[in-house]
Amino acid sequence: MTNKFCKSWWFILIIVSIAVLAVGCNEKGKFEWKDLALCEQLPKPDSNVGNIFSNDDNYLDVDIENTSNEDFKAYIKKCQDMGYTVESEDDGDYYNAFDKEGYKLSLSFYSSQEEMNIELEAPEQLGTLYWPRSEIANLLPKPKSTVGKVSSDSSDGCYIYVGETSFDEYNAYIDGCAKKGFSVNYDKGDKFYNAEDINGNQLSVDYLGNNIMSIQIEAGETKVNSEESTEASTEQTEVTSKTKSTKKEKSSKKSSSKLRPEFKKAMDSYEEFMNEYCDFMEKYAKSDKTDLDLLSDYSDYMSKYADAVEDFEAWDNEDLTTEEASYYLDVQTRINKKLLKVAE
Repeated sequence: MTNKFCKSWWFILIIVSIAVLAVGCNEKGKFEWKDLALCEQLPKPDSNVGNIFSNDDNYLDVDIENTSNEDFKAYIKKCQDMGYTVESEDDGDYYNAFDKEGYKLSLSFYSSQEEMNIELEAPEQLGTLYWPRSEIANLLPKPKSTVGKVSSDSSDGCYIYVGETSFDEYNAYIDGCAKKGFSVNYDKGDKFYNAEDINGNQLSVDYLGNNIMSIQIEAGETKVNSEESTEASTEQTEVTSKTKSTKKEKSSKKSSSKLRPEFKKAMDSYEEFMNEYCDFMEKYAKSDKTDLDLLSDYSDYMSKYADAVEDFEAWDNEDLTTEEASYYLDVQTRINKKLLKVAE
C-alpha cells in the first residue's frame, strides 16, 4: 500500500473528497432501501438518494443525501426506538450505539452537505471459548469469561475475541496483563492497550464495545521459551542452524497474521492524536485568534501534527495484510470525517 500523504490537513481533505466521489460514483443516485442486505436492522431514512459504499450481510456503509439536521435527529430517535441505545454516544453530529443483539450503529451528519452517513456492523458470532494451548498464549492471564472465539492461533501468536466482558473487566484484564510483564513500551487509550514484555512479545487488547474485547499477541524476535526448557548442547546447535529458516517462516506468518501489534499500535496512536487535534482545531476555528495560550497550543499542535503524519508515513511502503489494509482505511476514514467537519 503506497499512498504519499501531504503534511497539510487541507490537502488531505481535497484528496479524501476526490476519493469519496470516486468510490461512490458507481452507485450514486436513487436506491431502494429494501435492496440493502441489512435493511431490516434499521429504520428507513426519509431520503432514498445517496452513495452506497458497502452492502453485505456483515457491513453497511451508505451516505444519505438531502438530509437536514432535523431529519438526522429524527432518524436517531427512530434508531433508539429500535433498540440502538446500548453504550450510546451522542455529540450532536455523531451517534454511536449497539442494540441488544450486538449490531453496532454509527451515524454522522455533515450540515454543509446536508448529508447523513450510516454505518452498521453485524455482531461477532461467539460461542464457548477454548483458550489456546500454545506457549505464547499461556504468557497471558486467562480472561474471566468463557464466551468468545479464537480467530487465529499458531506458535507465533493468536487473535481472540472474548464476550461477556464489561468495560471494568476489560480494564482489570489489562492490569492482569501488566502484572504478567506486558508493561514495556506500553500505549494506553480509553479502549486500547498495546505493550511488550521483556522478550519483545507484543500484545494488543481492545474494548470493542457491547461487552466484547479482542486480544492479540505475537512473538517477538526472541523465541518464546517455556519454564521447562533445558535443552542439551546438541539441541542448541540444531536450533542455531535453523535460525535463518525460522526467521523466514516467521516473516511469512507475520504477513498473513490479522494485525501486527506494532502496526496496530501505530494506527491507534495516530488516531488518538488526530482526534485530539481535530477537537482543538474546531475550538481554535471558533476563537478570535487573540488568546495567547491558544496560540501557543496551536504552535505546539502544528509541530505534533507534523510528527504524527511522519510516523504514519513510515507505513507508506509496507506490505499490509488484507486485515491491516482494512484497518488502515477504517482509521483514515474516521479521521477524514472529523477533518471534514473541522473544515466546514
